[in-house]
Amino acid sequence: MKIDIKLKELSKQVGPKETLFTNLNFEAKNSDIVSIVGPNGSGKSTFLKVISGVMKPSKGSIELSIGGEEIKLSEFHKYFGYVAPYLNLYEEFHPLEHIKVISKIRNLKYDEKKALELLEQFNLSRHRFKPIKVFSSGMKQRMRIILSILNHPSILLLDEPFSNLDDKGIEQYKQVIDEIHKQEGLIFIASNDAREISLSNIQINLRDYKK
Repeated sequence: MKIDIKLKELSKQVGPKETLFTNLNFEAKNSDIVSIVGPNGSGKSTFLKVISGVMKPSKGSIELSIGGEEIKLSEFHKYFGYVAPYLNLYEEFHPLEHIKVISKIRNLKYDEKKALELLEQFNLSRHRFKPIKVFSSGMKQRMRIILSILNHPSILLLDEPFSNLDDKGIEQYKQVIDEIHKQEGLIFIASNDAREISLSNIQINLRDYKK
C-alpha cells in the first residue's frame, strides 16, 4: 500500500521566544526509515508528536495519503504506532488486560492468541499475569512496543526506542523494525544514539531548521 507524507513549511513554537523548528519541508514514502536528530531540547520528541497529530504545528501542514487516499489529521492515529519511554502504561493491569483494553480503545478485535504470541516474542509470556507496576523499565519498554504494533501500523514513530533495553531487547526491537520495513511501512526514529540512527536511510537534523 502506497504511503506518502509531506511536511510543508512546518514550524513549532513552544514559547513567546522559543521556536523549536521552522519552515521544515520534507517528504517520505514507503520503506523509508527517517532519523530525527539534534541536541537535547531541539524538539525531536515534539516533532514526532506534531506529525502524529498529537500536537498541532504552529505553522505549516502535514499531508498524509495511504493507498492514494488523503487522511484527515483526526484520523492519523489509525495508521500510526508510537513508542516512547515516557508513554504511560496502565500499571495496575497485567499484560493481557492491557492489550485487551488498548484493543478496545483502538476499535480492534481482541485476539488472545495473537496477544500471547506477542508476549512470547518479547519474553513477557511468563509475566502475563503480573501487574505491570512490578515490571522493570526494560520490560515496560517491551510492553510499549507490543502495544504500538497491535494495529499493524503503516507508520511507526520511535522516540529513543532502545531506551532501557538490554542487548536481547534491542535485537527484538530491530526485528520489529525490519518486519515493518519489509512490509513497506514508514518509520521515524527520534534519537542521538548512533545505533538507532544507523538504521535509517534519511536524516532530518533539526538544527538545520532552527530560527
